[in-house]
Amino acid sequence: MSSHTVPGALHDVLHETLHDPLHDSLAQPDQPPHRREIPIALKVIAALLLVVALAIPMLASAASNRAAEAPASRTLAIAPRTTTPPPSVGRVAEPAAADDGSDEAFRAEAEAEVLRKLGGAARRDGDRLFLIVDQGRPVMLDSRRPEPDDGGQTPYVDFRLDGVSPDKGFYVVRATMAFGNEVLWISRKDGQRYEMHGNAHASPDGRFLVVTHASPGVEFNGVVIWALDGDRLVERYKFEATPEQRAVSFRFMRWRDTNTVELEQFAEVDPGTCATGTLSSLALLTRKSERWILRSSSSPKCE
Repeated sequence: MSSHTVPGALHDVLHETLHDPLHDSLAQPDQPPHRREIPIALKVIAALLLVVALAIPMLASAASNRAAEAPASRTLAIAPRTTTPPPSVGRVAEPAAADDGSDEAFRAEAEAEVLRKLGGAARRDGDRLFLIVDQGRPVMLDSRRPEPDDGGQTPYVDFRLDGVSPDKGFYVVRATMAFGNEVLWISRKDGQRYEMHGNAHASPDGRFLVVTHASPGVEFNGVVIWALDGDRLVERYKFEATPEQRAVSFRFMRWRDTNTVELEQFAEVDPGTCATGTLSSLALLTRKSERWILRSSSSPKCE
């Protein structure tokens, strides 16, 4: 049940760009009416009701979280087992300073260090990134940089290798586009690709990954739980905000234990309700058997 789509334009670019590892060709891709002022107290109550109302779809999403699936056939090991939560999965080495100071040069130097550490497992030839896999031909990802007179016919995309997963079973690639970015995990066994939607945080026992991403636009906005089933990633839980829920977002805080994730929940509100325009609260994503349930865990406060 892996998620292979990204909402809106993000999916369009990636679908065209990542269509086939063997044939990735990216060359063709009067006075206003008087309004009565609403008392501040009523605004606060309305904001609190907004947060509560938005929590209901989260619970509904968890309740329909998919039928319970059988546990994996072998011990899961996305990350090494540890007594403390491991850091966010991503780059192998810290990036060096870029000569021209541009973001693209910064990413290029960071990738060069990653490629050096991986040896012959991955390489770059101009705009093309080659990733060696155990089964089949190498995965090829072509970056695109439209010409000034392109007229918007060729969307910009820059693929850079961030590193490998802690168990070394997946390449971690970041696709940077004009309107956002996507994080891809690519199996080093067979080249299967997974759109992770953001940086992954492994559970203390290494069995699960949680990803949060906040976006007011076309990118993914929500929370995802992944698990390793054999050599593949399986999506166990997904909450994605609807267009009407774009004011709600989440940020990863920590794994409280192997079955509980602490998240910070945000709700954008009218400045008349909160001077900063943002209410925050604690949310918990908890595993019950094979189901995951997302719920608010504290009263909202003005940031």
